[in-house]
Amino acid sequence: MRPRRISRSGGGRLSYFNGTELRSLTLATGLLLLGAAARLGLGPGPAEFAWQPADSVAGQSAASLEHTRRQVGLGVAEEEVAGTPLAKGERLDPNVATAAQLRRLPGVGRAKAEAIVSERTTGKPFEGPADLARVPGIGPQTVEALTPHLEFGSRGSTRSPAPGAAGLPGSAPLVNVNRAQIKELEQITGIGPVLAARIVENRQRLGRFESAEDLARVPGIGPVLVGRIRGQVRF
Repeated sequence: MRPRRISRSGGGRLSYFNGTELRSLTLATGLLLLGAAARLGLGPGPAEFAWQPADSVAGQSAASLEHTRRQVGLGVAEEEVAGTPLAKGERLDPNVATAAQLRRLPGVGRAKAEAIVSERTTGKPFEGPADLARVPGIGPQTVEALTPHLEFGSRGSTRSPAPGAAGLPGSAPLVNVNRAQIKELEQITGIGPVLAARIVENRQRLGRFESAEDLARVPGIGPVLVGRIRGQVRF
């Protein structure tokens, strides 16, 4: 048995402390001393514990909360579109459908959808299902599975309409992409809810569009799509 230590308290009485009690007493004393040092300003200053965004530390401005909210909103909207099953008899045109819309096709995930968009942007339009075989990751079996769900009739012409054609009776009014909101932008052929939201977000962040070519700065809009919507928009 370990001996108990003896200390003399007031009134001449003897108090007994074992090892555990002495360690507890020492710890409590140390905490009291640290608290006193902090109150006297001897501890670390507030600057040492100040929080800063990582981008600010690197000398870059952190993204605003509003911008972050918009990005999250766009991501949620894109996933909602991608998760919507095809209706009975519904077909998609791979020349104008967004990456999120293409993900609705059977066997098409994010990578294949983005590859389709990349191929049609850098190459020529798809003329028929067989042309999809030139997309990396899409083979004959995938083409066969996709064929019943595809159409190619909405490709249209990449040339601008003849002068004055937009103003002919019965023609659709041009959409002002610098003023239109999401629902109005969705009226443009090839522009779904995701791309429409991206146009609005890009316009708010980078300023007005001066020409159809400026729309290519919006993620998901390439030169081919710009050519197709040129005759439907104004600035």
